[in-house]
Formats: sequence, C-alpha cells, structure tokens
Amino acid sequence: MSFYVLLLSQFLFLNSLLALKLYKSENKLDAVLKTPELIKSHGYQVEIHNVVTEDGYILEIHRLPCGQYDCEKNFARRKRPVLIQHGLAGSSADWILMGPARALAYTLADAGFDVWLGNNRGNIYSRNHTTILPTDRNFWNFSYHELGIYDIPAIIDYILDRTIYEKLFYIGHSQGSTQFWVTMSQKPNYNTKVKLMIGLAPVAFTGNIRGPLTKLAKLTYLGVRIGEAFGYPELRSRSAWGKFVSNVLCRDTTVLFCNNILFLVTGFKQTNLSAMNLSTIMNHVPAGASWKQVVHFGQGYIHPDHFREFDYDNSEKNYKIYNSLEPPEYKLNKVTAPVALFSSDNDLLATKTDVGLLKSKLGNVVYHNEVSIKSFSHYDFIWGTSSVSVIFEPILKLLLFYE
Repeated sequence: MSFYVLLLSQFLFLNSLLALKLYKSENKLDAVLKTPELIKSHGYQVEIHNVVTEDGYILEIHRLPCGQYDCEKNFARRKRPVLIQHGLAGSSADWILMGPARALAYTLADAGFDVWLGNNRGNIYSRNHTTILPTDRNFWNFSYHELGIYDIPAIIDYILDRTIYEKLFYIGHSQGSTQFWVTMSQKPNYNTKVKLMIGLAPVAFTGNIRGPLTKLAKLTYLGVRIGEAFGYPELRSRSAWGKFVSNVLCRDTTVLFCNNILFLVTGFKQTNLSAMNLSTIMNHVPAGASWKQVVHFGQGYIHPDHFREFDYDNSEKNYKIYNSLEPPEYKLNKVTAPVALFSSDNDLLATKTDVGLLKSKLGNVVYHNEVSIKSFSHYDFIWGTSSVSVIFEPILKLLLFYE
C-alpha cells in the first residue's frame, strides 16, 4: 500500500513541476507579447484601430468587441462602449496583464460591454505622426495638456462614430483621469458624450504627494529650463534622464524598484504580486511618455492647490501663449459629466487631501469609494490582489446601473 502511495505522490509531484514549467513558459510569453497578441493568447477577440489627432499624432487603440466564450451572443446584446485609459507611461496592456477573471478589460468584456483600450501619444503603440518622427525633439513636446485637448477628444469621437451610441463610459487610472479633467474643462461639449466617468486613483492636484517623487518634484523648474533649451526626452527607464532620476531617488530603496521608475515613485510593493506577475508587468512598463508630463505634474507640487496649464517659467513665453504671466487654471466646474471616484488612504500620488480637493471642485461626484485597506497603493487599483472584489466588481455594478 505504501508503495502505491509513494508512486502516487511522485506522480503528483512531477505533474506539479510540469504545470509550473508550463505556467512559467506562458508567463514568459506574456512578458514579450504586445497587447493584441496577448489578448488573443487569452482567448479573446481583438481589433486594432488607428486614430489621428487634430495635431497629427497617430494613436493605436485596441478593442475587445465581446467576451471570451459568447461572442455571437454578445454581438446581439452588446452594451455601451467603455473607453479605459491608462496612466502615466502606461499602455493598453495595463488592463489585461493579470489575465482572464483578474483583469478589468476582461471582466467588462465578459459582462457584455464593448471595451476600448486607449493609448496616449508617445507610448509603444502610438509612436507615429503624420509629419514628425520620434527622433525629432518636437515629437516629445507635450504634457498631459495635449493628451486632454487632442488625444481624448479624438478617441471619443472615433468610438462614438463607429458605434450606435451617443455616449460612452470612461474609466481612467491616475493620469488617465487627469487628461479627462483637461478635456472636459477645455472642451465642455464633450461632457454630453460621457454617460459616466470613473476615476481610479484620480489625479488633478498634486501638492500633497508623498514618497520618493517629492525629491524629483523639487527639481521641476530645472526640468523646464533643460526641456525648453534641449527638448523634452522620452520617459524610459534606461534613458539618460531615467538613470538620472534613479540616482536621485534610489538611495533608500531596493535595486529591483530602482530598475523601474514607475514602481519606485508610486510605492508599489512587490509583496502585492506573485513573482510571475511582477516579472510580466515590469516588461510592459514604463511603455513610453514625455518627461514634460512628469514636469507638469511636478508643477502642481511646487504650487499646491493649483491645477493649471503648463508653466514655462518664463514670463515672456507665458504671456505669449496665455496672455498672462501665470498659466490659467483648469476650470473643474465645467466638468459636468457624472463622476465616480475610487481612491485610497495609502496612495502616495493620489493622496486623500488632494482627492478631497478635487472632489470639492468637481461638484458632480455621484459616488466615492475610499479604500481603507492598509498598503493599498497607486497600482493596486489595476493589479492588486484585492482589486477584483474591491475595485472591479463595484465598477461593474456602476456601469450596469447607468447603462
């Protein structure tokens, strides 16, 4: 009897090793596949669309038209389109990396929603322009202001033009919410095109950010002077600017997170993910952006209680652009679309104080979920171990209610 027990134990052990090997192999594949290929590998249909902005940037966005198992049924009963927008230096991959049943894009697609994943100018999917090459310094001369006045309007119009709906749902993480505030305040007519906006770790005011990023924020106007003189470079971990930032910020943290700027500045903890998932994510972020975006956020730290257009730290240039010595404020009272917020007491970037200020300025917040879980950080809203129950399920209920 003991012989058979031993034999069964060995069999189960070998099967476990084989399963682990296959899992590692699949996870390794996840790390190198781009969003469309990754979606296909997870068993979902995907469409690739190209959107041209008013100022010539070509944005590649990705669509999940149906769920994993019932595409024919979903096409017949497809719900309203949902545009999901990534944060700073992120991409459409952010919303699918955790895989089926654990990623927001798949959760919504399986619920019958028409899911569209945006990509901002400058990330790996949107490095094209009608006249400018990414090697040209002018290609990277944009902050989150341009993402708001050009990228989001172009994507919204494109989606609504190709669907039967006059309004869509919008979900934005971090900077994905920032550019929404810019769009709706600068182009108020777009409020009528949004059924409900959901902001995850919403960012507008940054005067109370905490953690390593405050060291970098203090150098904001040095960044303006360098950027205006020599051009704003691409945000990449291994770029010269990336190495400089790592040297500034990495004295009191681990080598692992020094290799990834975004994890370093947001306080994301390795313990919140398995080693496998962490490896996959680190191969997809940062996905590209302009350092001018970082500088723009830094200006909010230098000037607390202000959410305004880019400050060129040059009275002559400010006056030429704005007809004022100071850049104008974004008028948040013009954001009239219904807004639902998800924030965390422990978020270093979307702090409780700053989110509270944002909420008071908006005046149209219909729902606010303040996550009190200890150590729930900026990226836990999309990749955390509890994100399905704490964030995704309430989001789904909200969308179904407003549908």
